[in-house]
Amino acid sequence: MVSQAAPLPQPIAAIAWDGFQARTQALASILGGSAWYIRPRRNLRAVLPLRYAVDALRTWRLLEAEQPRAVVVVTPPVFAPLTAWLWATSHRRPLVVDCHTGAFHGLKWRWARLAHRLLFRGATAVLVHTEADEELVTSWHAPGFLLPDDVPDAGRASIPDRSHAPRVVIAGSFDANEPVAAVLAAASRLPGVEFRLTGDVRRLPAALRHRAPANVTFTGWLAYPQFLGELCAADAVGVFSTDPHIMNRAAFEAVGLGRPLVLSDLAGLRRRFGEAALMSPNDPAGMAAAIQRALLERDRLEQKSAELGPRLRDQHERGLARLRKLLGGSVPAEVA
Repeated sequence: MVSQAAPLPQPIAAIAWDGFQARTQALASILGGSAWYIRPRRNLRAVLPLRYAVDALRTWRLLEAEQPRAVVVVTPPVFAPLTAWLWATSHRRPLVVDCHTGAFHGLKWRWARLAHRLLFRGATAVLVHTEADEELVTSWHAPGFLLPDDVPDAGRASIPDRSHAPRVVIAGSFDANEPVAAVLAAASRLPGVEFRLTGDVRRLPAALRHRAPANVTFTGWLAYPQFLGELCAADAVGVFSTDPHIMNRAAFEAVGLGRPLVLSDLAGLRRRFGEAALMSPNDPAGMAAAIQRALLERDRLEQKSAELGPRLRDQHERGLARLRKLLGGSVPAEVA
């Protein structure tokens, strides 16, 4: 009787229970692995417990089929790292948990803090976006450290055609923490400026869309090369949020592409990007004033972004070096 050989471990899997996450995609590529997106089924979005159970089952089956050398998984939702932890523990594989700031500070996941704390102690590494979250995770005696977002360049961008009017791209996804109404009111104060808002418009109330002034265009959800192209073609990029703990990926992207950047004046964003960005209050008058200034000071702000980009890339590389060391032989030699 011939015994069947066990399947050889496949490259690292980076898993997000989402349709797409640019950070997850980049991390998978850098580590020589693959990004897996467990997309929520439309007919289950309103029934969260069932949706999470189905997503957990789909994740487990994929892990069993592919047998990755190591697993990187995004939280929230907490059920994603819980599923990955159960599989990684039973198969003796390294587990890396990549934490959005909402895992620690979002009201939706506050109840899961104890679960995260216990899960993190069994992980090989816990990646966080801010120094404050790094301090929190290490206080739990978990292997947490800072891995800022990667800083892309224009090599992957698909540049769109554009008009002669000054163009501002408001980079977002219409999350609840984005002050979209204030942005639209700011746009009405600058009628000679073209405003382009990214994100799936289905997430935006119809009444708010219909109140948009004539100089506003909703681009809809964009594939990543098209999104980067929108930023490249902008005379300024605005990224606004009311979440005091957020670390906007779009800010890293704007800096990497050398664009003038306007950000909500939040302490964490000011510490990370303040030397290059103009900081704005989340009100229409303040936004309009900051955007107008960014257009007037375009050359200076482009230079500031160009100067900050290499430093952000260096921070990212330091975090990656630490992660590669912890993963050891799980990272293919050609990318280690």
